[in-house]
Amino acid sequence: MESNGQTAAPRRVRVNMAELVDAFEMSGDMLDQYLDLETGEVIPITADIRHEMSQIYEEIPGNLEGEELRSAVMEAIENRGVPEWMDDQLVDAIRVEGALGTRFVELPLPDPRNGYQDMTLFIETVEDPTFQDRLSSVIHGRGAFGRFKDTLFDEPDERQRWFAFKEERVRERVREWLDEEGIEPIEGA
Repeated sequence: MESNGQTAAPRRVRVNMAELVDAFEMSGDMLDQYLDLETGEVIPITADIRHEMSQIYEEIPGNLEGEELRSAVMEAIENRGVPEWMDDQLVDAIRVEGALGTRFVELPLPDPRNGYQDMTLFIETVEDPTFQDRLSSVIHGRGAFGRFKDTLFDEPDERQRWFAFKEERVRERVREWLDEEGIEPIEGA
């Protein structure tokens, strides 16, 4: 983040770290998530909302903002007979798209390699060598994550430790991403 040889100060954003951690884990093929740099809120946009949004774009002028945009979107929603639960989500999605990169930043999609790496790092922390060997043997091949979780059910204390370990690993990725985006988190939202 340099401009004319100077490093820009990070943008301070009030965030709810637990919400960001959850959002990092839930993003995927059918769900994109965005951080509102003004409010710190995470805005989810599903594939269904994207589909409806594209239909609405065909019905409203492209130069509207603020309350005019909201009114036009609400009218288009009403005309389309969209289920009521989608109303606010559609307005949010159109708002996000209109300010992407300025007010909203897209959260990255999870990298499946991170989950596998988390499992292997966790296994290294298991003190019982027999259980450590069992976990090591189940993480190879297709379905490794499911077998890993199933094996953890046999040891409730290790299962709880896994959840805490995994959450901390995701928190680290969230902090790295915020840093890369030039965002200084202020927790407490």
